[in-house]
Amino acid sequence: MDRGSVTSGAAFKTAVRATLVFAAVLVLAAVTSYFYIQQQMATTLENEIVEDRGLLAQIYADSGAVGLVDAINSMRHTLRTEFRAVALFDPIGGKLAGNIDAAPATMGWLRQSVTMVAKSTPTQKVTEEFYLNTAALGPFVLVVGRNLTLIELQENRMLWAFALMGVVFSAVVLAIGYFTSLQTQIKLERISTTLDKVSQGDPSARADVSDGNDQIDRIARGMNRHLDRLSQLLAVTKASAAAIAHDLRTPLSRAFLSVDGAYAALDKGLDPTPALDDIASELGRLRSVFDAILRISHLESSASPGGLVAVPLAPLLAEMAETFGPIAEEHGQTLILVPLTSTITASGDRDMLAQMVANLVQNAITHCPAGTRIALSATTTNGLTRLSVTDNGPGVAPAERDRVFDLFYRSDPNRSGSGNGLGLALVKAITDRIGAKVQLSDASPGLRVDVIFSDPQAVPAS
Repeated sequence: MDRGSVTSGAAFKTAVRATLVFAAVLVLAAVTSYFYIQQQMATTLENEIVEDRGLLAQIYADSGAVGLVDAINSMRHTLRTEFRAVALFDPIGGKLAGNIDAAPATMGWLRQSVTMVAKSTPTQKVTEEFYLNTAALGPFVLVVGRNLTLIELQENRMLWAFALMGVVFSAVVLAIGYFTSLQTQIKLERISTTLDKVSQGDPSARADVSDGNDQIDRIARGMNRHLDRLSQLLAVTKASAAAIAHDLRTPLSRAFLSVDGAYAALDKGLDPTPALDDIASELGRLRSVFDAILRISHLESSASPGGLVAVPLAPLLAEMAETFGPIAEEHGQTLILVPLTSTITASGDRDMLAQMVANLVQNAITHCPAGTRIALSATTTNGLTRLSVTDNGPGVAPAERDRVFDLFYRSDPNRSGSGNGLGLALVKAITDRIGAKVQLSDASPGLRVDVIFSDPQAVPAS
């Protein structure tokens, strides 16, 4: 497995982008929270300091300087020195009471490192960062403060929490992205392996489809459908090639024999015209096969069904009945035209429709025995025009009704009968070209072929 392919997958790249976006949002949230908490805790400390100052100012007002000094000394022994600062200085800076060695150089609010006596070890000095308020109280200077260590500790904890959350989230997202990309890569490699097998001549190879039904599974399922269709086309192509070889071998053999006969007649001083007529007949049969193939190919490759008009079916079917009636009689069959109104039309090209009807009638004449009745009809129901060719011959087995439209398909596996398997293939190509639908059904007995036109009145009649 190429790990580079996994990390270059869309899922992993998306996970990386999500991680970067989350990291940016997390940094912004951390900075915002840091300053917000810092401001809120500073405000809390200010309120506590102001409260202590008010209490000490009240003591000074009630008990004077001596009472204030006693109160400060009492606070020094009852409160944790490391977290609370309070001191009283005389006008020249001498300390009268408290745990601060020296008064700040400026008045008001400030952050400053303060050296004081540790409560647990009176002989030991400690230096901490304090938030102080220095203000005059009568002739004295009163300093009240709070240690900033707790604030810094909480701020550091918060930053570490954000950092840990970012690392955990990024690791989880990247792991999910990598795993997803890995699964996608495995599926894509399976698809690639399948395509390699197909390209190497194994038309039965198919891509695996999991139960997850994700995008890759849907693509694999669609690809399998295309491969099924490709296999069918390959099978039809092979069968068509075999059919062409078989159907062309007989007339070519006959043509070569006729050529030999013509040469023999010339050598004997006889008239070679009969042999030449046989050659022309066989070559004409070959040309009809190739013409049919070319017409089908042209119809199937046409981009759009342009130039279609509403073709009246009454005169077209009458012409077909007049043309093929005598042919049907020669085969001991009867071709009839069911009367229809002159207003029935079908959207298409008249020449194409004539070719289509001719092939359907010729197909019925070719594959039905003597005594068969063949009927041409057309009706309109609910806006749909239906052109029908019905016979009471042997019919077509239901299992073969879809296959009869394939090129060169014939129900006789030995291909010993008449026909070349192109008539109905050309009919299908024409109906696809003009947007119609052809379907076969049981006529009980016999076969009924219906061509259904969806919009017969879409264009003016020709």
